[in-house]
Amino acid sequence: MIGLLACLGILVSAGCESKPKSNTSAVSDSKQPLTKVALVLNWYPEAEHGGFYAAKVHGIFEKYGLDVEIQPGGKTTVVPQTLTLGRAEFGVINADDVLMARNQQAPIVALMAPIQKGPRCIMVRADSGIRTFEELKNITLQIDSGRPYVPFLKSKGLLDDSVKLAPYFGSVAQIVAGPGFAAQGYSFSEPFMAKEQGIEVHQLMMSDIGYNPYASLLVSTESYVKDHADISQRMVKACVEGWQKYLSDPQETNAVILAANKQGLTKEALEYGVEALRPLCYENNDMSLIGAMNTERWSQLAQTLVDLKLIDPANLNVPASFSSQYLAPSP
Repeated sequence: MIGLLACLGILVSAGCESKPKSNTSAVSDSKQPLTKVALVLNWYPEAEHGGFYAAKVHGIFEKYGLDVEIQPGGKTTVVPQTLTLGRAEFGVINADDVLMARNQQAPIVALMAPIQKGPRCIMVRADSGIRTFEELKNITLQIDSGRPYVPFLKSKGLLDDSVKLAPYFGSVAQIVAGPGFAAQGYSFSEPFMAKEQGIEVHQLMMSDIGYNPYASLLVSTESYVKDHADISQRMVKACVEGWQKYLSDPQETNAVILAANKQGLTKEALEYGVEALRPLCYENNDMSLIGAMNTERWSQLAQTLVDLKLIDPANLNVPASFSSQYLAPSP
C-alpha cells in the first residue's frame, strides 16, 4: 500500500480537468488481440450499472480492443480493496467512497462519472404525511449507519432522538408492512420496488440538502492508470459510449442485466430505472458530457467530509482523486 501511495505526486500533474489525449489510437485494430481486464461492481447488477453492461452487450468494449469481465458485487464487496489487491483493474463506486478510501491509504482515482446528480434518497410512505427532512420525526429509519450521509443528516439536525436507526438490508419489506418506517434508497430503484408491492412512497433527495456525490464512477488505482494509460483511455471512452447507448436504447442490455441479477430484479423495475436515471445523467437531451467531472464538485464533497471529521485533511488530495484527461473537453 505504501508503494501505491508513492504514485500520488506523479498523478497530480495529469489530474483534474486536463485536456484529453488524441483519439488516434483509442479505437483498436480489430486484428489485434483484445486486452483482458476486469470491472468489479459495487452492488448486484442493476440500472446503475447499465452503461457498463451496454458497452459489453453492444461490442463497444471490443471496438476499443478490450475484453472486459464484469464482476457483480454484493453486500460484502469492497471495491477499493479489490483494486488495491490487484484482483480487478477497474471498479464502480461513488465519489464519497473514493475520498473515504483515499483517507484509508487506498489510492483510488475516478475516471468518469455517468450519474451526475446523486440518486440517494430517504423513502417515506406517501400516507405518512412527511414531505421534508425536517418532518422526519418519531419514525424508524432503516439506513446503513456507517455511510457518510448519516453523520451529514445529523450535522444538519435532521435526525433527532425521536428517529430510531435500524439496519438496512436492501429490502423494502418493512416500509411496505406498515406505517412508522422510512428507508434509504436510490431514486431509480427502491421506490419502484415499494410501488410493485402496492405502496406509494415519497422521496426525500439528499442532493436537495447539499449531499450530492457523483455516482457509479469508473475507478482504478493511481498505479494502474500510470502504468496502463492507453488501456485506461480506451476503457473510459468505451464506458462513456456504453452509457450513451444504454440511456438511449436499453432493452437488449436490460435483458442481460436481468439474467445477471439473482436478487429478484424485474423487467419493469429496470425500465423504471432507466427513465429515472436519465435526468440524473444529463440535461436538455445532451448526452455529450456524460461522464464529466469538475474540481468544484469534488472540492465541495471533500470539504463536507472533512467538516464531518470523516477525512483527515492531511490525507486529502483532491487533484489526485480524479482525472478527466480521457474525457471530452467541456465546451
